[in-house]
Amino acid sequence: SDADLVAAITHNKHMARSRKLLAVPFVGKDTPSRTNEFSHPDVRIGFTILSFVYSGLRRSDVDVLLTNLKQKVDEEYGPLRKRPTSQLFAKWVELAGGRVKG
Repeated sequence: SDADLVAAITHNKHMARSRKLLAVPFVGKDTPSRTNEFSHPDVRIGFTILSFVYSGLRRSDVDVLLTNLKQKVDEEYGPLRKRPTSQLFAKWVELAGGRVKG
């Protein structure tokens, strides 16, 4: 939750930015704590997905996602509607019950 994130940042001001997006405690980049029973990659991914299911995406998660999509679509060539990243975004919007204009 946002409160947990604020508490974690307050406790460790030098926490890596990528650590803020995972549901598993890490001691360093790509290094879960040794005493952590969640150190297996599949378990880390599973708990991260569960945290999204129960808590949803934070506004900052959506901002990062959209920024990355925009950068990726800008790197691709061809008509906008035919670019793979644009098609992926249109599919997400469609699955959410909306439609992309233009």
